[in-house]
Amino acid sequence: MKKNGKPVRREGKVVMLPDLESRLLNKAMSLVEEKNYGEARPLFGKLLELDAGDLKGLYGWAICSVELGDYHQAEEAVIQLLEGGAPHYDDVFRLYLTILIEKKDYQGALDKIDQMNSRKDLSADTKEFLRQMKRFCELRINEPGQVAETPGRKRQPHTNGSSRDLRSSEPIDWPALEKADPKTQMLLIRKLAGRLNNEYLPRMKQFLLDEKQNPEVKTMLMCVIKENHLASQIKVSKFGEVYHVTFDSQFLYKEFADQIEKQIESVLSSENPTLADLAKNVGRFFTMNAYPKPLDPPSAKVWAAVFSIRAAMAGDIEWEEDRILDLFDVSRKEFQAAVRTVREIEVRGTW
Repeated sequence: MKKNGKPVRREGKVVMLPDLESRLLNKAMSLVEEKNYGEARPLFGKLLELDAGDLKGLYGWAICSVELGDYHQAEEAVIQLLEGGAPHYDDVFRLYLTILIEKKDYQGALDKIDQMNSRKDLSADTKEFLRQMKRFCELRINEPGQVAETPGRKRQPHTNGSSRDLRSSEPIDWPALEKADPKTQMLLIRKLAGRLNNEYLPRMKQFLLDEKQNPEVKTMLMCVIKENHLASQIKVSKFGEVYHVTFDSQFLYKEFADQIEKQIESVLSSENPTLADLAKNVGRFFTMNAYPKPLDPPSAKVWAAVFSIRAAMAGDIEWEEDRILDLFDVSRKEFQAAVRTVREIEVRGTW
């Protein structure tokens, strides 16, 4: 390239200043390192004005947009990267999945996870990450009050007798549901939720006390019982113990989970917002499945640290365990106590 100040044509583009793209990228990356995403994004935008397909520009624009909460812009950039065959495809896909989950588009996330699982070149870390995110999305879809923010998808009102499921007089084949694999059970419960009324409550109670049934499916079934107002309390067998569950504000440890999320946000939102988002998702998934087993130790900051470490591992984010513990002011002893609880649940195949 000539350095006489005149426009120089390079690969079909007109560049008014020598090494303009390199200067823009370096400045933008410095701002990202400083977590100054508001000033960094316009610089990535200038890169895209010079070349709409610039991979580094697209990725930088997507990252900044996520950190700024502009998920629509982030999604457009990530889709362009994925369709363009960007390098580090797995990392870009993880970012895409984070965007969909933040938008509460759990069905969209599940669809993309299924597509990704069809690839034969996935690393072990990516497979584990997809497994955890799939189970999380499946549960969140069926959590009471959840509405996916998918364009064009409208929540259908419940009407007396107008639903096809409610009109159906065909009895539910409950023995077949009991014998199905957990994935099929979740699909069936999701489909039949509107028809699971008092007639089937004894069957559901029996299912919840069956030690052979999957804990995740039991969580989903308890949500249906609560949503359909079939009982104010119920018994459930989980992790080798029988618990008495009351459908109140403590159901699924919602209040405690909210405290954990606040801890994660207060510590990580400025340090690493992407890790914070993943940690919150991992935490919500775990607390839902662990319920009603007591979370020991009962400290929000300890569990915030545990979920942040788990999220860093699942998301292949290079953060040292000791650094995370220091940020949350959690001792190694406290962390190990929580890990023992996690392992008790892992043995039962829930996390």
